[in-house]
Amino acid sequence: MNFKHWIAIAGCAAIAASCGDSSTKDKDETKDTTTVTTTAPVNPSPSAPMVEVPEPTRTAFTTKYPKASNATWGRYEPVEYIDWGWAGWPSMDTSDYYVRYNMDGNDYWTWYDDAGAWVGTVSTVTNYSGLPTPVNNAVNSNFAGYTITSVQMENDKNRTAYEIKLEKGADKAKLLVAEDGKVIKKVNNPANGEKTKEKMQ
Repeated sequence: MNFKHWIAIAGCAAIAASCGDSSTKDKDETKDTTTVTTTAPVNPSPSAPMVEVPEPTRTAFTTKYPKASNATWGRYEPVEYIDWGWAGWPSMDTSDYYVRYNMDGNDYWTWYDDAGAWVGTVSTVTNYSGLPTPVNNAVNSNFAGYTITSVQMENDKNRTAYEIKLEKGADKAKLLVAEDGKVIKKVNNPANGEKTKEKMQ
């Protein structure tokens, strides 16, 4: 009877072990299949849900920017470093899309409306000395003695322009200049004076 009892225990252990192997295998297979993503990349915000991007929008993007890499898509949301009114772009809402990516060693952001039409692209310019000569001339004639602190190149269907932030000591300024050197908007914010805004067109 002890022998039969031992056989029964051994049999149960063997069954349990085989179930455990099967269970582990199932978990591994489930893990492998859930790590494969077939939808568009997630919004850079870790709390954002997966974003389904319509195929025509994705195709429009890859056609326009074939050298783009590390693209991540999201729904439009207000971005603190882009002043839409300043840029003169149309208003957007959460039915629209953006894609953030790298190209030619720079960071880019591109926006598409809900119909898949391109709205515009912004890129960070790090080589200030490489700005077009007319843009440099506009900076020097409007804010001589100021130092450039940041530059964003803005491109839409109407124009390419540069949004340039400048400082001279505690004084700050901002300039929106078309690539031909025409000043579109400027803001002068002296430390000991009144902030002024001018729209040239």
